[in-house]
Amino acid sequence: MSQLEHSLQNEPGNNRKTDHVNEQHALLAAIVASADDAIIGSDLSGNILSWNHAAEILFGYSATAIYQRPFAMLFPAGQLPDHLSLIKLLQQGASIGHFETMRRCQDGTELPVALTISAIRDEGDNIIGLSLIARDFSVGYRIAARLTQSERHFRQVVDAAPNAMVMIDRRGLIEMVNSQAESIFGYTRSELLGKPLEILIPSRFQRHHPGLRTGYFAHPVSRTMGQGRELYGLRKDGTEFPVEIGLNPIETADGIKVLSAIVDITERKRQEERFRLVVEAAPNAMVMIDSQGKIEMVNAQTEQIFGYEREELLGQPMEVLIPARFRAHHPGLRNNFFTQPSSRSMGSGRDLFGLRKDGSEFPVEIGLNPIETSDGIKVLSAIVDISERKRQEERFRLVVEASPNAMVMIDSQGMIEMVNAQTEHLFGYQRAELLGQPMEILIPARFRPQHPGLRSSYFASPSTRAMGTGRDLFGLRKDGSEFQIEIGLNPIQTADGLKVLSAIVDISERKRFTDELSRRNQELNNFAYVASHDLKSPLRGVDQLATWLSEDLAGKIDDDTNEHLRLMRIRIKRMERLLDDLLLYFRAGQLGGTVQHIDFAELVRDVFDLCCADKAFRLELQGEFPRGHTHKVPLELVFRNLISNIIKHHDTKQGNIMVQAIPNEQWLEFAVCDDGPGIAPEHRERVFAMFQTLRPRDEVEGSGMGLAIIKKTIESLGGNIQLSANQPRGAIFRFTWPRNTNAVGAV
Repeated sequence: MSQLEHSLQNEPGNNRKTDHVNEQHALLAAIVASADDAIIGSDLSGNILSWNHAAEILFGYSATAIYQRPFAMLFPAGQLPDHLSLIKLLQQGASIGHFETMRRCQDGTELPVALTISAIRDEGDNIIGLSLIARDFSVGYRIAARLTQSERHFRQVVDAAPNAMVMIDRRGLIEMVNSQAESIFGYTRSELLGKPLEILIPSRFQRHHPGLRTGYFAHPVSRTMGQGRELYGLRKDGTEFPVEIGLNPIETADGIKVLSAIVDITERKRQEERFRLVVEAAPNAMVMIDSQGKIEMVNAQTEQIFGYEREELLGQPMEVLIPARFRAHHPGLRNNFFTQPSSRSMGSGRDLFGLRKDGSEFPVEIGLNPIETSDGIKVLSAIVDISERKRQEERFRLVVEASPNAMVMIDSQGMIEMVNAQTEHLFGYQRAELLGQPMEILIPARFRPQHPGLRSSYFASPSTRAMGTGRDLFGLRKDGSEFQIEIGLNPIQTADGLKVLSAIVDISERKRFTDELSRRNQELNNFAYVASHDLKSPLRGVDQLATWLSEDLAGKIDDDTNEHLRLMRIRIKRMERLLDDLLLYFRAGQLGGTVQHIDFAELVRDVFDLCCADKAFRLELQGEFPRGHTHKVPLELVFRNLISNIIKHHDTKQGNIMVQAIPNEQWLEFAVCDDGPGIAPEHRERVFAMFQTLRPRDEVEGSGMGLAIIKKTIESLGGNIQLSANQPRGAIFRFTWPRNTNAVGAV
């Protein structure tokens, strides 16, 4: 030991040790020297620096003879790793204990020895050498030599087992343990051999254990211990841990022994607890069964949905939750699932029902998930009560069924999933003939090639909208006849994914009516044009005759006759103006003309200058008037009528007119305001009707068509016009005008 002490004191980093440390080394040296086991100390090069008396006896070398010689010479080649490998293992935290090998003595004999190898460290926890503790087990070796080869092999297998292995006799005394048992329980092998097995069992279970052991020895079979009960082991430090134990009877020359395979299942228990907490917190009912269909786990949602207490379900067959009419087939379906387990929905395409404790049934959806456990495959079922969804689906079905239009619902593949009675009536099919068929069955052949692509585009960007805007759509009846339709598309989100509900309207009659109305409107326009043109010719003749009479009878007729002739000519002019306005009204929807780039402010000023040549009225523009493309002729007509009406109906010879441009992203919006007498609220709607004047025509000339023409012109371009009162006098006409004139179909 003096050499070891010397090496420790002279190792780099240790030359500053205190006298107190030296005293500790001296005490350590005295203990080592008196130890029963051989203790050998080496430096990092593997050279022996210390050697106690027990080592001299075990190996036959004196301390002087062995000093500074490599410890590898004490062991036959291949029996022990080299010193560098040992140091590397110790640096990695490996434990090298109770290593059974052969030693080579000074006289050349080779005998068995048990080694424990550990690191010698300095104050900085750096490894500065190796310590080897050697124990002679020659006697045991000679006893082992008498064992058969199979017994030696058995011991080797036990020691190499990955689980803790403990063998006991009838008395419950431990006869064999392996290194895993030492690791798990914290005892050394010598501390366990010959001790009663109860040393490894928590005190609360020890009293019953001898009786259980006696019962096992009376009927020894290989089986799991304590099936259905939770088992615990007891470590040397007094801590308990959950275990699984497999019992195996071993026939030996000394009678039956029991070899126990002990597995520390602490980590598995933690995982099972996490799994249990996840299942318990699940929003759906969760039921786990074994291969026999026995319920092993349920959560709180299961209790709530099915109305059972947990204890009433555990250990019961799964069929307790299934209506009687389905039970006969269930075991076969379960066996099929266990044959090919995979996560999937149960009973796809079938209606599934659960059975509550009170006997009531309810619709369910079930997801099946195979779970691999130490007891084999289990199945965890996620059960969803879909009663509310079914009620909503039924309400939806009733609404669809009651719709006055044909309703067809398809999936993303274009397969028909739902139709209503109107669909049967409109297309001439029975419902059963349509369900499951492709939507193209209702589409004329010439449109079918394009339809799948259009459907895919819609499913990529679903929205509620009309189908085929701007195109003529046609349906195909069962009898092969076609008819014109309108289709509204509505995306419907369901549990099975996105569906599309199509509302289909037969517009054949509407098209006939629209075509007839267009024809009649054209005839009316033609009539108005012809009538106004043909009536204006005789009116001009009458006006000319009245002029001639006035000239020929000048000075020969009295004043009353002259006045009558004057009034005749005025009314003829009024009739001509009425015919002109009537023709303009009928042409108001066709006044688009050429699109021109204009300055809107300049257009208003030009119209004002035309209407108010004497400058008796003042024009004010407010807001930012844009520049852009529009139909100049109809806009000019609107401003001309509004401004001329203000001047014509003003109650004074002078006044103010204000035109505002109002910001609006979608439309051009204008307001035309005046400070005249205004229009009474009861007349505000009437002024837009034909032939409406608020003052006698003898007071103010006009046909009563001006505002009607304005309204029709604006509305034909998609805009609108409104009238409101000004404050404190006058009126305000607000109207909108399209920004993008090219997008307006009526233009």
